[in-house]
Amino acid sequence: ETVLLNEGYTPNYQIIVDRKNNSDTLDINVELTPDKFSDIVSENQQKERKLESAMRTMIGIGPKVHLVPPKTIVRSEGKAVRVIDKRKLHD
Repeated sequence: ETVLLNEGYTPNYQIIVDRKNNSDTLDINVELTPDKFSDIVSENQQKERKLESAMRTMIGIGPKVHLVPPKTIVRSEGKAVRVIDKRKLHD
């Protein structure tokens, strides 16, 4: 959340933890504000790379960042579900 605020984003995000080939993966969906939203793919990709780099510096791991349009992260009772763990750790 600190990285998002420092980079000028709102704290509307969702962390998705998954496991592929016995390695954990971390994806972060970041909801854009209307003023940061762009239909230009290259602009969004540049913003994603900048956030990935800032997060890697701040937390020491490199998540995959996905910028999503405003109001697309589902909220329950006014708050977004922050972490989704898709790993199947037990059979």
